Amino acid sequence: MASRATPLPVEIGRYQIVRLHGQGAMGRVLLAHDPVLDRDVAVKLLRDDLTIPDDQRQALLDRMRQEARAAARVSHPNIVALHDMGEDPSLGLYLVFEYLAGSTLKERLERGPLGPAAAAKLAVELGSALTTAHEAGVLHRDIKPENIILATAGGKIADFGIARVPDSTLTLGGVLLGTPAYSAPEALSGGQFSAKSDQFSMAATLYEAISGRRAFPGEDAVAVASKIQTDDPPPVSDVAGVDPPVDVVLSRALSRDPRARFDTCSEFGAALCEALKAAPRAAMQTLPDEIHRAAQDATGVRVARAATGGIAIGAMLAIAGFQLTSHLRQDDAKSPATPTAMVAAPKPIEAEPVAWLAEAPKLVKAVAPHASAHLPDRPRGHGKDEHATDPPRLERAGDAGRSGEGGLARWPR
Repeated sequence: MASRATPLPVEIGRYQIVRLHGQGAMGRVLLAHDPVLDRDVAVKLLRDDLTIPDDQRQALLDRMRQEARAAARVSHPNIVALHDMGEDPSLGLYLVFEYLAGSTLKERLERGPLGPAAAAKLAVELGSALTTAHEAGVLHRDIKPENIILATAGGKIADFGIARVPDSTLTLGGVLLGTPAYSAPEALSGGQFSAKSDQFSMAATLYEAISGRRAFPGEDAVAVASKIQTDDPPPVSDVAGVDPPVDVVLSRALSRDPRARFDTCSEFGAALCEALKAAPRAAMQTLPDEIHRAAQDATGVRVARAATGGIAIGAMLAIAGFQLTSHLRQDDAKSPATPTAMVAAPKPIEAEPVAWLAEAPKLVKAVAPHASAHLPDRPRGHGKDEHATDPPRLERAGDAGRSGEGGLARWPR
């Protein structure tokens, strides 16, 4: 295939060319400015140095027009929007897309794989976008990291219907157009493109985004095509710190039998997102299993050493405590008994009465009867001394004045 590249044009249609933005196997992308709407756009067209028979070129141009019309009917936030289509007298057919300032997934993977969270988000975005396109009758045919733009608003799919020759992957002379590493087996062998072949390409792209490695590496297109037809890619859990559920989902989408794949790309993206978010080792997404296991083993050794050291220190403290206790017991046995002072318990204090319920009686001394006092007669005893007198009477205080006998109260006998 001879190369006859020409300098960039100054303008294409009404679009003023700024610079070359990118170039692929079949086409190139030019950054241009739309003076009418005052915005930057991306102009895509076939490479002018591409030497192919006229009939194949015409078939490609016809399919580009068909795909452009179909892409114009697809509106999705994760698909690069098509603004215009036209033909230049010297350059031929061109398509005008929205311009996005951002790197491609391929450029991002040069710095390392995506984390599980970013990969899960991208899986949902790509699955939803492709399913929307498929429902509108549009097949991409060339899903790969170069055609995924990581914009601020999320991942966006570019190059619908341009980067791959419809219904064929080989040109005259056996030269392969596009990138075979992401092509489905049925597309490589028979040129059969479908929504399921787009799903296979999406799965191979996400495999690389998670692991940082191609699912089907090879030195040339023939070796890669042979691996895709006969081999299964290594489990992604063997090369990245994710769990087997991620392998199960990717393995189904990468099945060589289209009927074994998911029904839609949207279903595949949702399943992969769930598997990535559920993986408990998500924090170690780029760490190989060998290093992960080595780190676990080292942690186990440190824990074992710490436990052994703790047991040894505990044993030493126990021995020291036992020796100290024995020494104290020997000292107690040798020391004489020390008398203990006995302290008598204090006598209880008798409280004085607070009040009387009635006035307490007071005793007064006995008073002998006065000689002048009148004593009533009483019978005299038989045989007793007539001069014997009565025993002295007691006087109760407070009774004075209440008795008619000299203020003395007499207690009854």
